[in-house]
Amino acid sequence: MSGRSEPYRIGIVGAGGISGLHLEGMARHGDRAKVVAMCDPEGQALAERAGAWGVEQTFAGVEGMIAGADVDAAVVCTPTHVRWDVVAPLIEAGVPVLCEKPFAETYAEAARIEAAARRAGAVVAIDQNFRRHFTFSLAREVLASGRLGEPLHLVQVAAVLRRDKGWRLARSRYVMSVMSIHWLDGYRWMLGEEPAAVTCRGVDSPATEGGPDTAVSMVVEFAGGAVACLSESFSSFAGGSACGLDCQRGGLVLGYRSMTEVGPDGQSVEHANPFDKAEATWWVLDDLLRAAETGGEPETSAADNLKSMRVLEAAYRSLEERRTVRVEEIQ
Repeated sequence: MSGRSEPYRIGIVGAGGISGLHLEGMARHGDRAKVVAMCDPEGQALAERAGAWGVEQTFAGVEGMIAGADVDAAVVCTPTHVRWDVVAPLIEAGVPVLCEKPFAETYAEAARIEAAARRAGAVVAIDQNFRRHFTFSLAREVLASGRLGEPLHLVQVAAVLRRDKGWRLARSRYVMSVMSIHWLDGYRWMLGEEPAAVTCRGVDSPATEGGPDTAVSMVVEFAGGAVACLSESFSSFAGGSACGLDCQRGGLVLGYRSMTEVGPDGQSVEHANPFDKAEATWWVLDDLLRAAETGGEPETSAADNLKSMRVLEAAYRSLEERRTVRVEEIQ
């Protein structure tokens, strides 16, 4: 537990939709964190978001916020293509940073930020809130107990008809950067091992904008022998959602609100998920603050998330080159 008597002063960079999730999470824990400043070049969006949540200090850019507001940590909610421009000044100023996912547009850009943070001794974490918003952490605990034996085969379907607006549609990467990064990171966390190879195929559906990965299917081979099969779509009229992991002596059915553990005799036990999305998002920020307090490493540190970004990059390379890509190829 922290001995700090005053809440951390938090600055938010970017007043778009995702900032509301962070604001909601922090509002539940006002004794621990308080948003004191926000910045965004879009003045109307900034005024509306800050006004709705009672944030008193607003700035047009991150440099102004660093100079004009006394913040203990920052949450970066900007589009991916300006990550370096906003994270680099915060790193230089020594401000701990929680960065929205994906870490950056590409693995190379994420590696550049991680290297800068490492050189500066800065604390940077990525908002991989699906480790707890989805039941990956519950699954990790069950797998660690050993009662199901080794994990063997995961199958996940995540298909919706989604029509985004704004900056995302101007980028060349879509479904996998928006959502599959959550699943790839979650598989790593749940299994406690790293992927070795990725095979990915995709389609550019006329049902929605978004480019060559409006829908994808991939096979991820892990170093320990487990295989994960993910089919994800933002262009599905049929829709569907399911996630199951088969092990040597049973299996798991994963979801958002709960996870079902199935034994070898067919009997099942339901595990309730104590985290909703806002609480899971708050957990990642609080973990960053604890790391800053103790000099430790956040669970979703830049160094850890670079491994997830490496798998994502391998998936995009596989999609582009229509071949299986070894993750070690991504340097």
